[in-house]
Amino acid sequence: RKVVDGLDDKKAFAQMSDDILTLSTQLPMAAEGIAEIVAAGGQAGIARGDLMQFANDAVKMGVAFDTTAEESGQMMAQWRTAFKLTQEDVVVLADKINYLGNTGPANAKKISDIVTRIGPLGGVAGVASGEIAAMGATIAGMGVESEIASTGIKNFMLSLTAGNSATKAQKQAMAFLKLNPRKLAEDMQKDSRGAMLKVLDSLAKVPKAKQAAVMNALFGKESLSAIAPLLTNLDLLRTNFDRVADAQEYGGSMQKEYASRASTTENQLVLLKNSVNAISVTLGDTFLPAINEAAEAVMPYLEQLRTFVRANPELVQSAAKFGAALLAVGVSIGSL
Repeated sequence: RKVVDGLDDKKAFAQMSDDILTLSTQLPMAAEGIAEIVAAGGQAGIARGDLMQFANDAVKMGVAFDTTAEESGQMMAQWRTAFKLTQEDVVVLADKINYLGNTGPANAKKISDIVTRIGPLGGVAGVASGEIAAMGATIAGMGVESEIASTGIKNFMLSLTAGNSATKAQKQAMAFLKLNPRKLAEDMQKDSRGAMLKVLDSLAKVPKAKQAAVMNALFGKESLSAIAPLLTNLDLLRTNFDRVADAQEYGGSMQKEYASRASTTENQLVLLKNSVNAISVTLGDTFLPAINEAAEAVMPYLEQLRTFVRANPELVQSAAKFGAALLAVGVSIGSL
């Protein structure tokens, strides 16, 4: 209640509890786990009206990407903030990442990690989240670790958007490539894909003996192992850019992956267990007022009985002994 606005109202809280129970009958996760994701979403500032969809998407993404729902929820919350996305936009990004994972050597988990690490820098550089995913998939597909890949992409984007603040070495390298730093920075805001490919195409034409030196001057030594795969896989990078630009190709990819992975006997048993639990909770909530009412009605009589026992201990003891004697007689007769 404390982390989600509007849940101080008992009716609203009861409705959300019921929504969580219902969701648990549709997804292979216990209601308690879904409630934790909802709470995390509330802490991240997600509106109450979006929380059920957020939890639903987080569980599905966790199954599709082979991560936990908690990790997926955290990533989704970060994407919403970093890239200024709606929940619907977040699912589109997840679709793109999943499709890249299904059509290339890098898996969705690794690609999503790179996208999350880069975060808001992409927007500042004029690079859309889908394009970051395409670059991440290309680099990660060559076996480059997520941390190294994300650092390389960050430095790549920062260098291309440096403009007049480019270092002397960067300006010299760009002059060698016949590029204007200020115009390149402007082009990144207008057509980041075209600008990035132009730089990489220019680098690809540099004699092999000089390529490393030019890249070092432009992006820094720590970025070479991440940017070099882009040069050697320019065709794949172009293909990945095309993949995240074609909604007919990537649309619904995460849902399809989830449906495929969730249709196991184990998950069906989880759904059955969740359904039984939901019924138990609902029955309990239904009968609880009647039980409380009955208990309240009986309480005065119980208190009267307690007062009588205190006032007449000897009489109660005699009655107990008499009852025990009758029971013994009954047992004896029954054994004849």
